[in-house]
Amino acid sequence: MDSKSIRRATAEDVLVLTRIRNEAHTWKLAHRDYAWGKEGDGVSERWMRNTVAQKEVYVVELDGTPAGMFSLDLDDERRWGPQEPIAAYVHGLSVRTGFNGRGLGGFMLDCCASKVRGLNRRYVRLDCAAHNAKLCAWYESLGFIRAGLWQEPGPGGYVWSLYEKPAH
Repeated sequence: MDSKSIRRATAEDVLVLTRIRNEAHTWKLAHRDYAWGKEGDGVSERWMRNTVAQKEVYVVELDGTPAGMFSLDLDDERRWGPQEPIAAYVHGLSVRTGFNGRGLGGFMLDCCASKVRGLNRRYVRLDCAAHNAKLCAWYESLGFIRAGLWQEPGPGGYVWSLYEKPAH
């Protein structure tokens, strides 16, 4: 049986987190999802080190092996606009190559809901490229409801689906 656990990332996790995020980016590219950039636009160790130092980044382990990651923010004014403190926002949900289909994504989102409840907030919120029908359907299958759309400024800006789910 697979043993899943979650913990806050540290500087010692930067290399594996960079690998996980870049593997997830490669997977997105293979499925024509360019929300995280085009070929060669992966994240650097420096970027990941800064992210781990400045944000709440979590490592998900399966049987002791780092297999996924995400970050949880207390606001996301860029996409959601100014909000009352009623939600927390999931970013960078990533699963390592070879670990897909093992329930890690749902496990990570359940952990997010637990953390959101612990903060006395009501909603888990996230976003994804609106044209990625498969990913949108997966979030909806987990009980997320599309709360709106946000378009990046400028010509050719991505349209993002904004999703939320009660944390209870």
